[in-house]
Amino acid sequence: MRLRRTLAFSRRALLQFRHDRRTLAFVLIMPLLMILIFGYTFGGDVKNVSVEIVNQDAGIQEGSSPLLPQGLHLGEMVIKNLDEQALSLHENTNVTNARQTVHDGHAWAAVIFPANFTQEFLSSISSQQGTIPAKIEIYLDASNPTISAEVIKAVTQSIQATLKEITADLNKTQVEIPITIDPSYEYGGSETRFIDYFAPGVISFAIMMVTTMITIILFVNERRNGTLQRLLVSPASESEIVVGYALAFAVIGMCQSIVVLVAAILLFNITIVGDILLALIVILLLAFGHQGLGILLSAGAKNEMQAVQFIPLIIFPSILLAGLFWPIESIPSYLQPLSYIIPLRYGIDAERSIMLRGWGIGEIWVDILVLILFALLTLSASVVLLKKKN
Repeated sequence: MRLRRTLAFSRRALLQFRHDRRTLAFVLIMPLLMILIFGYTFGGDVKNVSVEIVNQDAGIQEGSSPLLPQGLHLGEMVIKNLDEQALSLHENTNVTNARQTVHDGHAWAAVIFPANFTQEFLSSISSQQGTIPAKIEIYLDASNPTISAEVIKAVTQSIQATLKEITADLNKTQVEIPITIDPSYEYGGSETRFIDYFAPGVISFAIMMVTTMITIILFVNERRNGTLQRLLVSPASESEIVVGYALAFAVIGMCQSIVVLVAAILLFNITIVGDILLALIVILLLAFGHQGLGILLSAGAKNEMQAVQFIPLIIFPSILLAGLFWPIESIPSYLQPLSYIIPLRYGIDAERSIMLRGWGIGEIWVDILVLILFALLTLSASVVLLKKKN
């Protein structure tokens, strides 16, 4: 091996970057972009979880109890000690309305303090036999186990902080004056596992990734080999070409979805509450949209190397900002609005709502509408682009 020849090959490879500035920028900027996105999104604490607060606790008035002559409104104290960074609290005066808000998916939980909450607390520490301990009801949407665990954790910490404030006045330890949490579930339950929450996102992401990657690379290859030009001068219209490709990739996407779904059911026993057919329709719409996106991006690539550059620009924001691995509530608030422009977010949200909550079209119509508009926009733009090239 001769050093001169070796260095000559190295020089030739490096000179390619000089003539392809977009690739050079990609090589230098993409790692920086990745570390910034991962650093600001990965492992963040869950924040701003929407929670309904129903405080019906009547409390005890000043002078009405020898144990606490100054009076006590225990419900207010627990609410005051709730972590308002983790939970976004909304006051509600009606238990039924609060539960309906959780049912409709507008809140993750309803924390309910009964009218006799303080009185039951005093009875439980008076050493009377047969007294009922004070209970806080938490009505949960446990379709996301991470968020439901965060709600229970926040309420538990608030109870501990409240008891710490009043134990000195009562001359008792916290163990002697327990407050219990009574969880009930609208969706999911204490047995809901992370894999149940994770599987719908993985299915959606796999379809998005494979469809986009294959479309970009395929169209670049067909353009380089002249196949695309021959198709454009054939009697077939541009719309027929685009829709034909879209149907082909949709079939591939459906087969992938079925394989992944069957594997998840057989190997991991994931929970599926809703209509599987509706879940597959959502996958189909997601595949259509990203197939059109792949055609559009391939038009901006002169070669395969440039085509590959688009793939991480699509994949990494989708992984980090669409709620695939962790809740969107754990993303910094200034990055959360970016998730609304990522189509995968709507696909994942629809899949999880179908599979974990059992929702139908009436509840997920917004997600479906966004995916339809995304598919129509990208496929229509692809037709226009092919006509322009023709």
